[in-house]
Amino acid sequence: MELKYEKEASDARGTILFLSYGDRSVNLVEIKKGFSRGGHYHEFETVHFILSGKIEYRQKDVESGLEMTQIISAPHTICIPAKAAHLLTAIEDTLFVEEFSRDYSATEYPEYRNMVRQKMA
Repeated sequence: MELKYEKEASDARGTILFLSYGDRSVNLVEIKKGFSRGGHYHEFETVHFILSGKIEYRQKDVESGLEMTQIISAPHTICIPAKAAHLLTAIEDTLFVEEFSRDYSATEYPEYRNMVRQKMA
């Protein structure tokens, strides 16, 4: 098995390199200072490895409404439970890796996704 390059995508927030390793997706994600990524939740757990930088991390359980916010500096691992909306906002330019099964699906969480859009406007 080898790590394979699939594609890349860039916008004002930075670049994402989409990679695969067997049946897993491994994405290398950049967030430029002041921008946000996320604004959605999954039906499965995800893991984010913060490699460099500093973020404000928001997480809200979509069923209970319980929310938490914390400042996270690299290096750090964030385990995001299923059905937890999440938002990562870069306090400094940040680089992280996320990994999950290749059957990716996400549901937008309007409260957080609107924050992503506002910062890009």
